[in-house]
Amino acid sequence: MLCPGIMPSALKARAGRPSAAEMRAQLEALRKPTARTMDQIFNKYYQECVSYDPPKRAIEIREPGINWKALIMSLPPPQNSTVLGCGIRKILLKETECIYQGIYRFHVERLDGSDVTFEWRDAYDDPYHSFKDRSFKDDVETALRAAVIDQLVQYKEMLSKDSQMELVSHRSGMALSWDRAVVQHFPVTFQMLVDAFLNENQLKLEQIKLVRDEAHAYMIKDSEILERWRVHHRSQACYRIISTDEAMEEDHL
Repeated sequence: MLCPGIMPSALKARAGRPSAAEMRAQLEALRKPTARTMDQIFNKYYQECVSYDPPKRAIEIREPGINWKALIMSLPPPQNSTVLGCGIRKILLKETECIYQGIYRFHVERLDGSDVTFEWRDAYDDPYHSFKDRSFKDDVETALRAAVIDQLVQYKEMLSKDSQMELVSHRSGMALSWDRAVVQHFPVTFQMLVDAFLNENQLKLEQIKLVRDEAHAYMIKDSEILERWRVHHRSQACYRIISTDEAMEEDHL
């Protein structure tokens, strides 16, 4: 017979058994975080990195309620076991080593000191999420830049060869060494070129599918779109040379 005013769950808890709420909390701790939670964590630490001048290249993620192992083990095999390796020491948001600066991804620092990057969206390949079917603005722009980087390098090499001396900033007239010279889209910005290409081909940015690439972070998957973009950029782009310091003051390379 139950005591008046005491629920059965309370009696179980008093007997040393967890309540239903406590059991749910224990189960939640074993699961990977929701995609919305991961998106919020990424944006939180990304904004912290770029709030510095210059931006931080890496920052440790301190979120004690997140089961990182469960997230990583949800990556498609064999990526899950490869990323986990010998175990997790800490998780970082870190600038990815690729040709385009400012691309941040999560990194695992393992117990042996090695580290590896991973894409958190790959852990949500299920009917409730559609990350595989969508491309994200920053990722597409990275791939578009990577696709034409050789054209910018060729322009820089041509100027260097023609002048047979140091390059000169078209903005300040200052002589520049090769590693201090930056090719800038001017007067037509890179974004204007992208917008014109999308309009011409009746495409939306998110319709351009991507594949992972170690050197560039992302590359355009469709070879026909890739070639059309290269042709468009080659025929429409105009450049000038500025210094790396001048480039830091610009927002439309």
